[in-house]
Amino acid sequence: MDDKKGAVAILQWRASFLGEGVLQEAAYDQALIAAERLERSGSVSASEWLGMVRQANAALLRQQG
Repeated sequence: MDDKKGAVAILQWRASFLGEGVLQEAAYDQALIAAERLERSGSVSASEWLGMVRQANAALLRQQG
């Protein structure tokens, strides 16, 4: 896996899903699906994927708070 490729993929994912810092449930589901696709394709590592999931979780909790 190319570290630069992973970093770019994560930045694009963040821009697509975490731009406002808050996720509604439907967007949360889409963010997790997109993160999983990136991990399965080898674009991001398992640890990077876990970080993405944690960021999505935090954004969903901000919406509910």
